[in-house]
Amino acid sequence: MFDATLRTASILFSIIGGTAAGVLSLLLWNVLRETPFGTVVGLLSLTLSGVICYHVVLFIVGGESAFLETLRSGMHTVVAIFLWLVIATREQIQRSVAGG
Repeated sequence: MFDATLRTASILFSIIGGTAAGVLSLLLWNVLRETPFGTVVGLLSLTLSGVICYHVVLFIVGGESAFLETLRSGMHTVVAIFLWLVIATREQIQRSVAGG
């Protein structure tokens, strides 16, 4: 299926890239945490970390398992919460602009 070198390089790239993206999103959350948008960024960084972990485990395990199905279900739940929070934050900003 995959050459062992390509598989190892893919795993390393996903871990390094995911770690860098996670650190950058946490730094952005640290700057914006006092704003309504900061909560959205914080949840986005958690979603990003979950997606990265899922793909690393998928690369390592290589097939479907109950653990991967559970992890995928959890990721979809977090994405749904993230979208709801984005919509709620937008409505909150709109109300504050209209009222102030």
